[in-house]
Amino acid sequence: MKLPVSATDWLERRWVTPAYAGWLLFFLTLCFLGAATNTMAGWLYALSGLIIALLLLGAWFPPQVLKQLSVERLPIAPVSAGQDLTITILIRNTSHQSKTLLQAWDRLPPALGRPQGQAIEVIPPQTVYPWSYYQPTHQRGVYRWPGMELRTGAPLGLFWCRRSRPLPAKAVVYPQVLPLRQCPLLDAIGPEDNSQLQNQRRYQAASEG
Repeated sequence: MKLPVSATDWLERRWVTPAYAGWLLFFLTLCFLGAATNTMAGWLYALSGLIIALLLLGAWFPPQVLKQLSVERLPIAPVSAGQDLTITILIRNTSHQSKTLLQAWDRLPPALGRPQGQAIEVIPPQTVYPWSYYQPTHQRGVYRWPGMELRTGAPLGLFWCRRSRPLPAKAVVYPQVLPLRQCPLLDAIGPEDNSQLQNQRRYQAASEG
């Protein structure tokens, strides 16, 4: 069984959504409860209770992991069209425990492309994880970032949790600068200036003489 994409996304952003392992344990629990009801076996009730407790813990931990993470975006330097923007995001672990198995998604402006993602294995306690990537540009303009998202299923991997973080930013892309190897207008300025300077020198020399 798989929820529709919209329902899965809604649950994942506001609470948690079961992963494949979570769905498997949920259906196993239903089977054990059904068998326990028919056979009145105590060990089946105990096993069902243990699995339910495991599911509750798996749903409670991921939101707590994301609560203790803060993000910061460094200013984006302007570039010309055709060059790459350098995006740097600092993910800070403010807790006293390591954070493992995280995903970071930066929501790009629609004109620049799809969101950029980064898998993070571990962030030690009281440290900062720097994430940098390069985004190509093709058109000039002013682009604005709405924010980013953090996603995790740690530590049990039974439920996924995603939280949005407001991280606004602005990038300026100037028109493309075309290299000119030869410009007739600029080339003509030099000889004219030289001829005028020589005429002035000749006039001064004739006047002094």
